[in-house]
Amino acid sequence: MFDHKNIDGIEILKEKIPSELQYWHFFGNIEEMHYCSRAIDEFYCDYTNTITMLLTNSDKRYRIELNLYNIRGDLHFDMANGFFSGFTIDEFSTSASDNHFHLYSCEQDIGFDLYCEKIRAVLKE
Repeated sequence: MFDHKNIDGIEILKEKIPSELQYWHFFGNIEEMHYCSRAIDEFYCDYTNTITMLLTNSDKRYRIELNLYNIRGDLHFDMANGFFSGFTIDEFSTSASDNHFHLYSCEQDIGFDLYCEKIRAVLKE
């Protein structure tokens, strides 16, 4: 369920998306995905990775742009259909780490195992 306190924009998703669809596994279609790595401090060779995904439900009525910041982990999937299922986001309560969120898929044929510091969700009209 969209039961996360620290995802930016989650309250708008809760207001606009019907409660029966407020589970991440219903948004298993990836329409777009962008990866970016940018320098934060060139002197120390410090950089951050970001991924932006446009997710839709099966009838493509609802579209969510999910922005993941300061990511680590593995991401690979079958390029034939751009579909993954069993998508889950876990939120960690400890703030001692940069890895506040864990995103993964329960399916065996999809390698989706990411950790990130921040998530921003935007409902696209």
